[in-house]
Amino acid sequence: MPTPPQFLKAPDALDTGVRERCRVVAAAVLVSLDYQRAIAPFFPEAQCPSSSMRQWEHPMPKIKRKPELPEGITDDPATLGRFKVELAEIVAKAYGSSNWKKFAIRFGLDREISDHPRFLRSCDWGDHDYEGHVINLIDHLCRQNVPALMVLFEIPRVQKELSDDLLVAWHGQQDPLVSALSHSLGTVDAARDMIDLGSYAARVEGTLPHDPKAAIGATKDLLEAAMRSILDKRGVTGVEKLDFPALMNRCLTELGMAPKGAPASEVEKKIRSIVYGAKEIIIAANELRNLAGTGHGRVVGTEEELSADDASMIASSGMVLSAWLLRRADAI
Repeated sequence: MPTPPQFLKAPDALDTGVRERCRVVAAAVLVSLDYQRAIAPFFPEAQCPSSSMRQWEHPMPKIKRKPELPEGITDDPATLGRFKVELAEIVAKAYGSSNWKKFAIRFGLDREISDHPRFLRSCDWGDHDYEGHVINLIDHLCRQNVPALMVLFEIPRVQKELSDDLLVAWHGQQDPLVSALSHSLGTVDAARDMIDLGSYAARVEGTLPHDPKAAIGATKDLLEAAMRSILDKRGVTGVEKLDFPALMNRCLTELGMAPKGAPASEVEKKIRSIVYGAKEIIIAANELRNLAGTGHGRVVGTEEELSADDASMIASSGMVLSAWLLRRADAI
């Protein structure tokens, strides 16, 4: 081992402990003066603050927020308790042992369901404790596995039989602008013989504000259905083979909304600018579906966050554009 520099040696008269403390103090002084290289062979553990911080220079992984129950359900303990009990009562009637086995495999709930000594047995035999086991499962899912709970919540029988005030607490106050547009789209005469525009709009309306990602997906479906219906009505073949960008370009071209020549007037120039903006909105809606929605089979938890307000803006724009395209097609 190399001999330490002379200035780091303590007097021989000092005991070993004092000498060692002297060396540490000297090392600290040198580090503060950025002379680490001079003592590195003797004090490998003494590192410059700048170099010791390098281990933190790597970006921290992005923390994904876990899905949570709607605030309308969790804000009031009494409401949350009623929700758990009512949901358990309805699901217990709606699900048999086969449903529970599939549910357990899908969400990794073997310990709570398949391996439970009484859960499936009580279900099969209609025992008095079956509903209690379902209540325990619902309580567990509320705390540990909200995505699994949402699957149970979407059971048609649950949607039909759950108390109206609990449904309102879950979904929250619907977006007034989206609701108004949704009801208006159902009256667009130009769409009557081409597409059930009202049903698509109702899907969009039903997702806000509680599920912004689903709203984006429903808006994209609305736009796509409107454009495909227009092309099909006009006798364009091979529509089913077109991807979304090609479908949009073909639809705008078919409707005379993508001319190549110079505009004949300032008014036409401005209209073209509006059409270009509409095209950008349609493209953005499709891209948002892939980034923040459920496009391409995206795994839950890997999608990017999207606020209800932003989703409402996209949904409202998509509804207006769908009606505009359909009325344009009806007019030419």
